[in-house]
Amino acid sequence: MFKRVWRRFFCVTALCFLSFVSCKKEKLDVINDNRPVTENRPNSNTRIVNLSDFNQVIANGDSLTSFVVLHPLNPGNHKYPGTSYFPTDGRLTKTWTVPQDLFDQKEEADLTFAARFYQGFGLNHDFKVKVDNSYEQPKDYFLLPSLIMNGQPEVVALTRAMTSPSKPDHFKIRIVNLAGAIKNPSNGMGGAQENLVGAISLAYADGTLVDQKTNDISVARRNSDYIELPYGTYQFKILLADGRPLPSLGSGRFEYGLIDLPTSTIPKDYAKSTNFAYAPIQDFQPGGVYTIVVTPQRFSYFSNEMNETAEAYQNSFQIITDIAAQVNQSYLRIQGVNAYKDQSIGFRVDGKVIASGIGFGKGSNYSVFTQKQYDIEAIDATGNVLATIKQELRSNQNYTLWLYPDLNGKAQLLLISNDLSGTLPLPAEDDGTYSRLAFKFFNFNRFLNLSASNPYITFTLPNGQPFGNSGNVNLQPGIPSINMPYTNVNIMTNPYAIMAYRSKPDVIPGVWADDIDVLQSTEFIANRSLYTTIGRPLPAFEPGIYTVALIGKSGSGSSDKEKARMIIIKHNK
Repeated sequence: MFKRVWRRFFCVTALCFLSFVSCKKEKLDVINDNRPVTENRPNSNTRIVNLSDFNQVIANGDSLTSFVVLHPLNPGNHKYPGTSYFPTDGRLTKTWTVPQDLFDQKEEADLTFAARFYQGFGLNHDFKVKVDNSYEQPKDYFLLPSLIMNGQPEVVALTRAMTSPSKPDHFKIRIVNLAGAIKNPSNGMGGAQENLVGAISLAYADGTLVDQKTNDISVARRNSDYIELPYGTYQFKILLADGRPLPSLGSGRFEYGLIDLPTSTIPKDYAKSTNFAYAPIQDFQPGGVYTIVVTPQRFSYFSNEMNETAEAYQNSFQIITDIAAQVNQSYLRIQGVNAYKDQSIGFRVDGKVIASGIGFGKGSNYSVFTQKQYDIEAIDATGNVLATIKQELRSNQNYTLWLYPDLNGKAQLLLISNDLSGTLPLPAEDDGTYSRLAFKFFNFNRFLNLSASNPYITFTLPNGQPFGNSGNVNLQPGIPSINMPYTNVNIMTNPYAIMAYRSKPDVIPGVWADDIDVLQSTEFIANRSLYTTIGRPLPAFEPGIYTVALIGKSGSGSSDKEKARMIIIKHNK
């Protein structure tokens, strides 16, 4: 009897267990779709470049933006409601790629662009244009501020590049001249607004023209051909035929929208100028395609002794990305500097000579390599190896090889990765969140002591005044500072001097090394004729990313050519 009951109990239990297993449902992870737009909405090859003040758009009679206007003094005046086509804030952006679904069967679309402001009458205006889409050739429609200038229509259509550079470690760039004479130029306390209309050319930071294809692009011609350049960090400038630079319109908290009317430079106050024409320092990554376009944009200027401001339009340039580059996971840049002695040297990487004939205190141009481990050698004029290291070089890095002597005079190689990002750390959250400042117009200095006869060196301002942070204090030969190594010099700074002090671990700044020449800030200016040929004063310095290194020997027995001195190596073009 007991066995039958046990069998019956076992069968019922097994049946229940099987039923439980068979009825168990698979648990699926709940995935929230946080995309602002969930519709399948592919883009066309047509792009709107909004260089005017339009903030609303209608397509084929349907409003794509919100047409909401908020009181500028009310709380939350920047929180505009989003729409399906403009989910962020429901307003037209600087660049907008027109979605494919807005075009009809003829690949055409009727667009109306509108400007709507709280002030209302006098500022609101509309503009209609028919745009087309081509699968063979992408096109940009530039919306221009025609109400405030002469010589340009409301819209200009230009084709843009549809292919990446032919060389994978290069980028493509062109310039577009859509400038016009300002209808009502302003007059400030310093004089009348300068006229910046004419043929333009693309130049590097020192004023050297980049390429014949990007020279003398007139308003009638409108755009240059694309050219290819090695990727890197550049500060491009746009120059008129007489050498005057056009300003760029800054954006963001730490950029610049103030100009001195007669010179279009950054002012200090109503009576003084920095003599800088703002031009951003920017990375141009391998595979990217860019357009620099010139057209009038709205600036501010000091209108009285109280430093109150008014607004004025001035021709200026902006950098627009045509094809965004992928993250650089392959390429790196490397250069060499001779801080060793008064003889010509060169550098070899895996047997390939990347530089030769480098004099004492001079640096080479950059070479491009891919990420891997390399055998790096410094060689003399006859090819004899002076020093060698084996080093893993990583992608998306900028390296400088420094050849310098140790205490015994033997050649040593020091490899330093340069930070060209234009960012500075801040004492913020422990995890680093929001703990940096990002700049596009800056003067970052890193300091090195490569003089074996100076055990400790501290770099200062005149009379031993501190200069920046701990990155230039008590530097030992061949040992770079890695704790906040860059000193940021404020753009508004007056001309200054850098001095070398012989310090000690417990004595800062120490004793002035009066045998080492003082380095004047104007020595950071690569080409003084960039300013003097147009009759303007020199600025205090030039923005960029620099290394200031102490090289050579101190004391008796050192020749004049190898006497200890400070040199400047600039890392951006």
